[in-house]
Amino acid sequence: MKKIVKVLCLGAMLIGMGTSAQAQFRQGIFINGNIPTGDFASTASNGPVLIAAYNTGVPLTYEQIGKDATLGFGFGYRASYRFDVGVGLVSPYANIDFLWNTISSKWSEKYSDAYMSSPTYFNIPLLVGVTYIYDEMPWNDISLFGEFGIGTDFFWITSEGSSDNIKLAYKSTFAFAWQLGVGAFFGEHVSVGLHYYGLGIHNIDYTSGTREDVPAAAAQQDAGGRQRRSVGSLMLRIGFHF
Repeated sequence: MKKIVKVLCLGAMLIGMGTSAQAQFRQGIFINGNIPTGDFASTASNGPVLIAAYNTGVPLTYEQIGKDATLGFGFGYRASYRFDVGVGLVSPYANIDFLWNTISSKWSEKYSDAYMSSPTYFNIPLLVGVTYIYDEMPWNDISLFGEFGIGTDFFWITSEGSSDNIKLAYKSTFAFAWQLGVGAFFGEHVSVGLHYYGLGIHNIDYTSGTREDVPAAAAQQDAGGRQRRSVGSLMLRIGFHF
């Protein structure tokens, strides 16, 4: 992971090389609140596999995994350079976020009733991009910004079930990711922005568990089945810059 971050940081710095001799290195940390979108936010339903699985104690399984994400939380880190371009500032950056979502209480309660752990969703987008900051506003210490970035998202789903009974696990995946954002800086050290993260279309493979665990899910995997989920997140970000 550290190597990936270093590569992204290097890429962001190369974007800005030669733009200005007055480059200023900046770092930022972020607190993110996120609203899931796409298949990621769709409601799990009582399909045939779901019913068969629930009868064995695990509500979601292969058919519904990757859905039903609720409001989430996260944090991020950014390394960037700022260049004065005459009218505003241009800031190439490298960014990493850690985003966390649980499933809805409707389904998590079913897991709890069955004394089993429910799946949790983690997304880790790694992005490089550019921010434009317009600092000629009539109000003191307020600047507006717009930005975009591209990169990759790592999607990890924790296993569901219990170690001494039914336990299903899913393969982690990478997908192309992008983000757009707008917002404002308040002074030099605080920013607030609204961002949309397109976290890609992830293929979800069932990787462990036995036919005795959940027959319907195992049979679907044996037949070469694969779930595809579009994952996105609308985020409110509060940043602290230094």
